[in-house]
Amino acid sequence: MKKQLLTAFLLSITTLVLISCQKETRINKDPQNVSSINPSGIDAKEQSKKIYVNNVGELYAAINDPENTGGTIILNAGTYTLNATYPKAGRLELQNNMSLVGQPGHPDAVVIDITALPLTSFTLPASTNRTGAIRLGDGNNSLEWITFQNNPAHTVRSLIQTDIVTTSSAQIRVAHCIIKGSSIGLSIINRDLMASGRMLEAEVEDNEMMNNTIQQFGSAIQIQNTTTTDAALKVKMSRNYIHGNKAGMLIFNSSSQNCNVEVKSYDDRIENNGIGMVLNGGFILLSSAPSLHNKLHFEGYATTIRNNIGTPAPPFAFPPTGIHAAGGQSMPPFDIPGTAHFNELEVYLNGCQIEDNGGTAQINAYGAHSFYPTSTPAGSNNKTSIYLRGISANANINSMNSFPSEPAGTNSVNVYR
Repeated sequence: MKKQLLTAFLLSITTLVLISCQKETRINKDPQNVSSINPSGIDAKEQSKKIYVNNVGELYAAINDPENTGGTIILNAGTYTLNATYPKAGRLELQNNMSLVGQPGHPDAVVIDITALPLTSFTLPASTNRTGAIRLGDGNNSLEWITFQNNPAHTVRSLIQTDIVTTSSAQIRVAHCIIKGSSIGLSIINRDLMASGRMLEAEVEDNEMMNNTIQQFGSAIQIQNTTTTDAALKVKMSRNYIHGNKAGMLIFNSSSQNCNVEVKSYDDRIENNGIGMVLNGGFILLSSAPSLHNKLHFEGYATTIRNNIGTPAPPFAFPPTGIHAAGGQSMPPFDIPGTAHFNELEVYLNGCQIEDNGGTAQINAYGAHSFYPTSTPAGSNNKTSIYLRGISANANINSMNSFPSEPAGTNSVNVYR
């Protein structure tokens, strides 16, 4: 009898173990545990990785450590002065899917200062291309709650630039930052043949961009496809305050072919710059690379473009105005007329305040525009269309199909109210 009871007890234990193993196997094989945790494709360990740094040495070590791919670097309060003795000539180059975050709610608590970097730090190895002190573009990169600054007496290129090209698509986010004192504050760019076919998407939200006045650009934000083909930029901007720059925004395709830029602006304030915005469907940068078949599409919703009256002086001798818009463009020092063809610019302004800007008109619009009235027109078959809705329709416009005049009449500008 005792033997029978012992046998029954052992059988029951064995059954419980089997049930437990089967249950564990079912949990481990549950497809939701594999596919739903991380739809972005980033390794879960990398996705949750946070690296805390307290000084510039720790910052360089963290950003250049290959083990930190996909991680978020969190900076303690303080000033981080970049130094060319560190790797990559002192630039901060974000790795794949890496983010850099300061102190939430306090963008002035963490300062990255680039003033100590020499000009050589802004030229890429084996290249004449100038770049930014902080470089993005490898997968999904973001910058948040940080002040990026340069002393305006120190000549540099961009504070932030998106010219790391490792994949055919990339996403960047720049939010809650202060960006000041450079030639270009934020450069969102597809550049050269390596960026051909690339799609770059960007979110630019709740930033203050000011006092970018150095060199020929002096722009708070520059969005461009340059010397490339079949590339695309898609940018969403919201609630940015852009002031005290030579140009609030420069947006264009330059010496490129079959490229597209799409920008949507919501509740941005573009005020007290030399010129508010320059929008070019295609302009000439190199005589060997004409601008052909490019398109720029801009939409503004409740964005304010006001008091851009020529102080500081606008770049490239643009006259002060709220918006300069041209389908095809040639401008100094790259004025090579007759080489911008079949470019298109579409501008939709909905409920935007465009007022009290310098010049004779709030918007200067051209099918094609060159700075030299005695030269050949910028090119042919360039088209600009401007749609004004709500209070945007109050803006007065100076419009010309071509400046200088094009006898063939292929360039055109149309305004719809």
